[in-house]
Amino acid sequence: MICAIVAAFTRLLPVPRRKLASALPLLLSVLAPPIVSAEQLCLPDPSVIRLQQQPLFAPVTTPPSDEIEISAGRVDAGSDSGAVLSNQVEVNYGERTLVGERASFDRAAQRVEIAGRVTYRDPDVTVFGEDAVLDGASEEVMFGQAGFDIPARPARGSAEGILITPGTLSLESVNFTTCPADDVAWQLIASDLLIDVEAGFATARGVKLEFKGVPILYSPYFTFPIDGQRKSGFLTPNFAERDRTGLDLSIPYYLNLRPNMDMTVEPRYLSKRGVQLNTEFRYLLPGTDGTLNFSWLPDDDEAGTTRRYVNLQHETAFADGWSVVTGIEQVSDEAYFEDLGNSLSVTSQIYLDRYVDVQYAAPYWMLRSRLQNYQTIDDAIAPADRPYKRVPQVLFEGNWNEGIFGFDSQAELANFDRSVGTTGWRLDSTQEVSLRFARRGMYLTPAVALRQTNYWLDDTLPGEEDTFSRTLPVASLDAGLKLEREAGRGARWLQTLEPRLLYVHVPFEDQSNLPVFDTILPDFNLIQLFRKYQFVGPDRISDTDQLSFGLTTRLYDERTGEQRLAATLGQTRYLSEQAVSLPGSEPIDADASDYIAELSFGLKDAWTLDVGYQWNTDTERTARTETRFEYRPQEDRLFGLAYRYRRSVLEQGDLSLVWPATDRWRVIGRYSYSFLESEPLEQFVGLEYDSCCWRLRVVGRRFVSRRTGESDSSISLQLELKGFSQRATPPEELLDRGILGYRGISGTTLQ
Repeated sequence: MICAIVAAFTRLLPVPRRKLASALPLLLSVLAPPIVSAEQLCLPDPSVIRLQQQPLFAPVTTPPSDEIEISAGRVDAGSDSGAVLSNQVEVNYGERTLVGERASFDRAAQRVEIAGRVTYRDPDVTVFGEDAVLDGASEEVMFGQAGFDIPARPARGSAEGILITPGTLSLESVNFTTCPADDVAWQLIASDLLIDVEAGFATARGVKLEFKGVPILYSPYFTFPIDGQRKSGFLTPNFAERDRTGLDLSIPYYLNLRPNMDMTVEPRYLSKRGVQLNTEFRYLLPGTDGTLNFSWLPDDDEAGTTRRYVNLQHETAFADGWSVVTGIEQVSDEAYFEDLGNSLSVTSQIYLDRYVDVQYAAPYWMLRSRLQNYQTIDDAIAPADRPYKRVPQVLFEGNWNEGIFGFDSQAELANFDRSVGTTGWRLDSTQEVSLRFARRGMYLTPAVALRQTNYWLDDTLPGEEDTFSRTLPVASLDAGLKLEREAGRGARWLQTLEPRLLYVHVPFEDQSNLPVFDTILPDFNLIQLFRKYQFVGPDRISDTDQLSFGLTTRLYDERTGEQRLAATLGQTRYLSEQAVSLPGSEPIDADASDYIAELSFGLKDAWTLDVGYQWNTDTERTARTETRFEYRPQEDRLFGLAYRYRRSVLEQGDLSLVWPATDRWRVIGRYSYSFLESEPLEQFVGLEYDSCCWRLRVVGRRFVSRRTGESDSSISLQLELKGFSQRATPPEELLDRGILGYRGISGTTLQ
């Protein structure tokens, strides 16, 4: 009789038992995917199944990993039709265990009934239910009321009934939450849930989401993935109230189109303007990736017109070094970002760049062809002041070094086009030969270059020339040292002293008849201090006989290698007067440039100080300064101050704060003020409550939303249910806008 029972269990258990052991934890992986994957829970067919009787309270030994072992305190095989097992029925497979109080086996019906409390355990989860039934004929496993617990997540839930069939799992009256049992802040309730194991997704019906006992979401139909795959579905909605839009409500829906393509469709309701549709389409192909954003607001109730925005970013890398890069951005009108944007950095845009690049990169040289134009979204800019199109622009860059010899080659051919003013072609070429003499801690690099520029112009006035040529030799000498010494008690610090000299000579050539397509005079800073050319762009090459010098010192912690201090001071001396300038400006007639100084100081891990300073030697007054102080005693808290000043142009200050108020509450705030206009530029304060299973954020903001200086106010609400909704945008990300060198709370540099 015992042999008959063994044979019956051998026929019955390999398939249904395997599904029982894998489908129960699969339910838990559905509700908490990061804990257990479907692949980890697929059990191999057991090679050995043993049924044994053991004394009551006897210790259970761990079976071999390739066996399923069924044991019970008592086995009563009273007839050929079945058997009764009692006194702690236990099924073991590896680290998984299924335990019941008693069980009966009906051989004719191929049915096993496990009565009383049934518990399933593995290292990650615990499942407990009442009265499980195993039907060998239909390969179905049925449970009565069952619950589960995942302490490591934590997550838990229950169902009034569970039916397991080959490849599917059905549950009735399901609830799920990540909150503790004594404080169920939120729970997801569904009338029934069907899990399709082979397809990799689950379908829920009659879904209700409750928060603090209040229903916040109803859905008759809801689907989600069970094996870590992306799955179409709704994302966390966003709620806000803004001056220019009124009630601002958006409900994004994610579409998993293919494994390498997806789309987010976000209807946005604006009570003052109408309904806007925002979409983001992403694709990833072999050697290709890109993103397409499209927004459409039909018949804006305030503006009385349809509003649109398109942004395409695309890149394809071909074999043998070829690639194509595309960036196309377009808005329907100049006030689009001012009316519908939500930050000062967005609303302050005046140009949108559109370009297509075809590039070939070799080990020592690169060739790029570009088509480029700009959309000017500020109608106050006169047509004669708007940027030119480049249709096309061809760039070549090459660098070859052999021993002490170096050769650099740069060339650009571009056609500049615009509706007004002079247009035409420009060819600019720079060929430079250099020698580099280097020893440990020092270098000396003399170089000579030939700068050749040619113009072929259109739309010139009658009688004016349309062809120009300019040839200039350029000589330079670059030298530097790096001296080191140990400093501090016990030689704790390593200090460096790094002087550098750059001499540049460019002869004078009259260039007043040349057009200005894209040349500007940049701000003077440390980078400009050691450039050979005063202007950025080839339309003007300033004559000069100058000597630039700078001195940098650094302090390193010998134990960690971290840089704790860096300070630089530099200036340019002009040995002769200059005569070349841009139209409408005068050439430099001073003997020396402004002094440039930079300091980065952080002897303690908790705080840093960065200072940039420019001193005008003619007026003996400050020309520019930038200062940033940051105190960060821990990663979750920050206090920062920033100040910017540029004489007669801007003077701004910033205060930022991220700080816990209690164990659950924290404050996030920023205040930006313009001292020239005597008014705030941007200000916001956010309060965040963070519990073990949910997070609530309230953020109030006021910022300059128009180029004319008008401001907009808003208040937004974010509710994040941990383990259910995706992480919402943290309010501290707003701190990066306009704060010099701000690092995010995670330690990432945002600007």
